[in-house]
Amino acid sequence: MAQEISLKKIEANRRNALRSTGPKTLEGKSKVRWNALKHGLLAKEVVIQAGDGKENKAAFQRLLAELQEHLQPVGPLEEMLVEKIAVSYWRLRRVLRCESGEIRQYLDTAESDYYSELERHATDARDSDDLYDRWRLRDNSIGLSLIIAILDEVREEVTTLGRLSEAAYSDLAYYFGEEEDSLTSLCKAANQVPTAGAAPDDSDQASKNTKKRKERILKILDEERERLEQMRDMSCKEESLEVESQLARLSLPDKEETDKLLRHETALDRQLYRAMNQLERLQRMRRGETVPPPISLEISAEK
Repeated sequence: MAQEISLKKIEANRRNALRSTGPKTLEGKSKVRWNALKHGLLAKEVVIQAGDGKENKAAFQRLLAELQEHLQPVGPLEEMLVEKIAVSYWRLRRVLRCESGEIRQYLDTAESDYYSELERHATDARDSDDLYDRWRLRDNSIGLSLIIAILDEVREEVTTLGRLSEAAYSDLAYYFGEEEDSLTSLCKAANQVPTAGAAPDDSDQASKNTKKRKERILKILDEERERLEQMRDMSCKEESLEVESQLARLSLPDKEETDKLLRHETALDRQLYRAMNQLERLQRMRRGETVPPPISLEISAEK
């Protein structure tokens, strides 16, 4: 008789367990809040706890505790599935962090790298022994700024001396050549204003000639400077558009890294949703609901 009562009690306890949805009071929830942390094996390994890539263990513990409180697992199997959900989510977060790192590897320095390359190009052109190569200074805004700075130095000297010195002439010849109708030849011609008809001691006429010479040279220099500034403005706009284009292209990792990240993400998504589905089925069964067996679709193709 006692054995029969005991069996009935065991059966009743089993039915009650199936109807249980976990603790409902704050005190009861508090007691089971950290269950998964106490006997979770995956949770102990998933968080990187040392080195430069050290992760925030407390953040993972909060995630696991919040999932446990929300999903209310009962028994070790449900607790394992909640833990697996937390681990899958944490690893998915790591995949996204990896993607961000792959993007930033090139994106963070893309603009500075671009302008460093322009500067190298301008430096090579400036130092070349070939005039044709030095003309490549006009290919970008940095090279054009360098030429404009040379013109400003020559202009300042002409303003002070009233004429074109040999050093200034050499600078113009270096960057603009000495061909007919070049800036150098035009400045040279302007530097030789005729002084015929002026008496040797006619200081007023000499002063006028000097002024005329200076004005002609400055006019030539200013016209060239304006032309170069327009070229520089256009180059700046084109370079800005190119930088924007490069940044847009680098907003995704390269194909190989993207494929690798997508494979990891897809696998982790499957693990996450499989664990969620398994947990839902177990909890519904525990509540006494009728749960149909999982559907397994096998697709075969004839070769």
